[in-house]
Amino acid sequence: MRHSTILIIDDNEDEILLTKAVLSRIERNIRTEAAFGGEEGLSLLRSRKPLPAVILLDLKMPVMDGFEVLRRIRAEVSTVHLPVVVVTNSDLDSDRQAAMDAGAHDFLQKSYDLSRFKNDLERVLKRWIDSDRKGAM
Repeated sequence: MRHSTILIIDDNEDEILLTKAVLSRIERNIRTEAAFGGEEGLSLLRSRKPLPAVILLDLKMPVMDGFEVLRRIRAEVSTVHLPVVVVTNSDLDSDRQAAMDAGAHDFLQKSYDLSRFKNDLERVLKRWIDSDRKGAM
């Protein structure tokens, strides 16, 4: 069973803090870790054991965008099946489709409506963490 840690990979410190704040309002036994950008996120994944239960990945990052991070996660044997949820400001259908084609498990549009964002994140946790626990029992 995977450890219930959520890894946030984003290049915007305010977005990381917002996501952590919303996750802290969800009544679950989870921890969050954050990586500032794609390269740091991949480095953390390579060195971290156990792997996080879910990755929340931003798409629009400089140096290495979320699409490239996702392709690299899917190319590694140890992370190929790791649930990756794209959480982005983009509302473009083309970004959603490209993320899913690259191997994302889910796609959430960031919302500054904190109640909506919390509900979206709860749905993600229920789907990707709870289902993993049931399968491991």
